[in-house]
Amino acid sequence: MTPYKNLTIDLGTSSIRVVLSIYRNNKREFIVKKAPSRGIKGGNIINPASAKESLSIVLNKLKLDSPTVLPNSACVIVPGNFIVNFQVESTIEFPGITTITHNEVNEVKNKAQKELFRGNLYLKNYYEIIHVIPQEFIVDKIDGIQNPIGRSGQKLTMRAIVVLGGKNHLKTVESLLKDVNLSVERFIAQPVAAFYGIRDPNFYYNNNLIVYLGAGNTEFLYFREDKPVLIKHLPTGSQDILEFLIKSLKVNRKEAERLFFEYGSAYALKFSKEELIDVNYASRTVKIPRIVIPALIQKKLQGIFKDIKSTLENEDPSYVKNLNTVFLTGGLSNLRDIEVLSQRIFKAPTVISKPDTVSDSSLSPVVGVSNYLSSLENREKLTDIKEDIRKTYGKVGWFQGIIRFLMDLI
Repeated sequence: MTPYKNLTIDLGTSSIRVVLSIYRNNKREFIVKKAPSRGIKGGNIINPASAKESLSIVLNKLKLDSPTVLPNSACVIVPGNFIVNFQVESTIEFPGITTITHNEVNEVKNKAQKELFRGNLYLKNYYEIIHVIPQEFIVDKIDGIQNPIGRSGQKLTMRAIVVLGGKNHLKTVESLLKDVNLSVERFIAQPVAAFYGIRDPNFYYNNNLIVYLGAGNTEFLYFREDKPVLIKHLPTGSQDILEFLIKSLKVNRKEAERLFFEYGSAYALKFSKEELIDVNYASRTVKIPRIVIPALIQKKLQGIFKDIKSTLENEDPSYVKNLNTVFLTGGLSNLRDIEVLSQRIFKAPTVISKPDTVSDSSLSPVVGVSNYLSSLENREKLTDIKEDIRKTYGKVGWFQGIIRFLMDLI
């Protein structure tokens, strides 16, 4: 049996990561390669030549260790600073009582797309849809339906979150991949990918906050009744904490990274003021209280958490009041005592979440892409209904076209 495989690219602030996911013998394998990110800041390609060189390096590493030929297209993760999302509601009516199939679901999705862009030239000119995430279906007057397939009625309404990506960024990424002989299979929003990287299919997400703490971005989603009702982004991450250490201690980046990894903590009060550590400068070493390092980190990280909390309260005070559990993932979630600080600020239990298949929590989004693609074949749940509103990137061969057509009929 030919193994199913997909390629995922994450153009991160600190590193470019490329992951080959191979599904064979009922098992999923991940081959992960990364290289320092050059020409990219906060997911923004500021130097295409440098970005191409970095991406070429990591792709060549992957080719050397891959047991199979790499696909000629890739899924690309889009960070939150290049996406916007809207709550939409769309309704279609039938001439008589109709049994609802995927055709009707796709029709109501397409109508939602048209209604969102109608009369809004700015959105139409500068954004394109990358996700339609159903929240609820209503058949006639029966609401709260998770999956309408097989139900009968004369009217179908969908309430959904529509996620759009900035066209300028998407086209720049397309050009970058073209320069390394790849095409874009599809774009996937980073917060969506991060959630699918840690999602437990047996857990019912209700009044839960999922936070992805990256190098240059912080993404968070709030879930109610097993579906996201809020998707937000903050343009800060672990790199901002490092910059704060550099500026506050007046040390170079290498020394700041050493201090962060050796003495870093998100909660300073557990450390004694009497314990001293060495801080290295160009020509001398200075002793300072160890508590200074976690105090600086806590101050910056506390600001991130409080910004998240304020956003939730501004959207709906009950998001914070009813919060059951906070799930933290991403590279910064490995910081010592981060769950202590989170619990103190959000007043809710905190869980550090990692993908089941890899030990590195910074890989949640790239692992999540494969899980997300697999979920599109599972149509039992509301959020897993196959997404058909999508742009076709690059050329599709006649064989792939036939397969896609057949899949849409199933």
